[in-house]
Amino acid sequence: MGATGQPQSLVRGARFTGSGVCLLLALLTGAWILRDLRLVADPARLWWAWAGSGPDRFLTASTLYDLSLLLVYVVVAVLVPRSPVAASALAVTALTTLALRVPALWADGFAEVYPHGLRMRAMVSTFLVLGLAAVLLITVAAGRRPVRSGQGAPGSYGRTDGAPVCVPTRPGRAAGVVSAVLLVAVGLVGAAWEVYAFVQDSGSLSRYADRFTGSGDGLQLLGIPAGWACLVLVVISFTAAVGALLRAVHSRPLGLVVAGLVGVSGAAGVSLAVRAGLFADFGALGGVERLTVASWAFHLLAAAALVLLLGRRGVPGDPPPRLAPNVYDGYGPAPSPGGGGFGPPPPSSRPPGW
Repeated sequence: MGATGQPQSLVRGARFTGSGVCLLLALLTGAWILRDLRLVADPARLWWAWAGSGPDRFLTASTLYDLSLLLVYVVVAVLVPRSPVAASALAVTALTTLALRVPALWADGFAEVYPHGLRMRAMVSTFLVLGLAAVLLITVAAGRRPVRSGQGAPGSYGRTDGAPVCVPTRPGRAAGVVSAVLLVAVGLVGAAWEVYAFVQDSGSLSRYADRFTGSGDGLQLLGIPAGWACLVLVVISFTAAVGALLRAVHSRPLGLVVAGLVGVSGAAGVSLAVRAGLFADFGALGGVERLTVASWAFHLLAAAALVLLLGRRGVPGDPPPRLAPNVYDGYGPAPSPGGGGFGPPPPSSRPPGW
């Protein structure tokens, strides 16, 4: 929605520009994953290394977040040229990228572990990714145009550049409420684990701050400090939940990004739990271990439910204001004189007897 409450849509050029930028982001992210795949004979070993399986750990550059972002970039790049929520999808993608990549500018957990050349490549890649995310935001800001009602069939709208487009869609009422509950639960789970981490650090703010700086964490080259990643997840989960309750246009892409983040991490955790037989021995686990396994399972199930609820076609929002048939709004070709608008008025009828 625009500042005046009128529905907004992206012009064709902005849609394809945004799609191209997402493809570039996918290529940059995928290149690091391919770099790690070249180090192992079995691709499954990279998955287990991401999941945290001790026997399969090796010096990876990428993390599960890279896989999540890669999925987001590819999906957005494919769908945004014809999506009614293209502007929101591109803005959410850009802001999520900025939030998850900016810690690389200060995180120092990998400073002496990787070769200098590889570290320099990672820094250059980070600046490129941040720059492309900024380009996405500029594209959205410059390419938005008001949606105006047309004179055709109901539900048919046009942009101010004359191209037909559907009004941006919102989640349905039931889908919005259920999604909001799931998103709040995801945020609360993340917040609860952060409280636990603070207590484990004996309430020391200096030690707890290391979770946001990456100091001493043994981060992967593109790793994200655990506390920062959890903070981002909590913030976007609650933001998406409020948007879903209000049936805001941005709640669908934002909720799906949350689904991508927790779905990949949940799948990794559940696969690790199955491999280690943790579900079979669930009763013998300690309290923290049980909560950890339960969190993995919940994240995977919540992600699947969010995809089903928010991934389906939304419902149209409030229609844009409809103009009277004889009113020209200044956009597109002017109507012909015979069709109303600014043409000369028709001659008046002659008086009786003429």
